[in-house]
Amino acid sequence: MNNKLQSTLSLCQRAKKLQLGFDQVKEAVQLGEVKAVFVAADLSDKSKKEVCFFCSKAGVPVHCLPLVKEEIKIAVRKGSGVLGITEEGLAKNLMQQSEALQ
Repeated sequence: MNNKLQSTLSLCQRAKKLQLGFDQVKEAVQLGEVKAVFVAADLSDKSKKEVCFFCSKAGVPVHCLPLVKEEIKIAVRKGSGVLGITEEGLAKNLMQQSEALQ
């Protein structure tokens, strides 16, 4: 099942609809470019709290992926615990897949 999530993340990256990393995602959220933010299951509580704070100020939904950073790294070739999706359809697809696994 996680393979489908990883494939969708890989598709997002190839389509250039993926922001990776805390600082890059935060900036994109503040600019209104991000439709949804996803965090890795093993992201620290402090980082999750900060992500939720800046996303709530901007009205962007935050979802926890059932993937750890290492699994995300396999999918997108970069290690990161915070991901922003800039395209509405891909964001909804990833949300649905993530919710189905939890």
